[in-house]
Amino acid sequence: ETPATPPPNNSIITPLQNANVSGKFLINASVNDSSNSVFNVNLTLYNSTGNATPFIAMNVSSGNLSSGYWNVTFDSTTMGDAIYNLSVNATDSAATPKTNISLNVSITIDNTKPNVSIIVPVNLTNTSSTALLINASVNDSFTGVFNATFRLTTSSGSTLTAWLYATNNSIRTLTQNYWNTTFDTSSVADGTYNIT
Repeated sequence: ETPATPPPNNSIITPLQNANVSGKFLINASVNDSSNSVFNVNLTLYNSTGNATPFIAMNVSSGNLSSGYWNVTFDSTTMGDAIYNLSVNATDSAATPKTNISLNVSITIDNTKPNVSIIVPVNLTNTSSTALLINASVNDSFTGVFNATFRLTTSSGSTLTAWLYATNNSIRTLTQNYWNTTFDTSSVADGTYNIT
């Protein structure tokens, strides 16, 4: 009788646990089987109600069928914003195939942009301030706001300044906050500009 051989050993390398992703992102898994070659590797996304996707085939990107890295690029815009668990199933090529399911990696898919509105200065403000306050309300109820930046552009849309990094009013949460910075208007020529 042929002794039983263990299933493949597989683990998700990227994305990392608790990663925040949007758009297309890469899933990479390390898969090896010292007894048999690997027959196939599939990715599945789960949400709170179960399977959110069917099996998604992964392909060897480096190495070989005994020891290699398997990849797939997934378009997260096909899913709703939510927390998902990634799971990779690897099946070997033994006469009686065996499958190993990786430890889950939790990710947050967030393809919704924050809501932003500039509070100060009001539209068409005429100023010569050397410390012009720029204040915006920035809200993202799902994952929060990491940072807020401003810059000046010309009326034709050309970029005039580097990004001006803002700080937030720490009294409020990072899901709903006001972000501030100041700008020395004497550093640019007189004219009409847009703040973005």
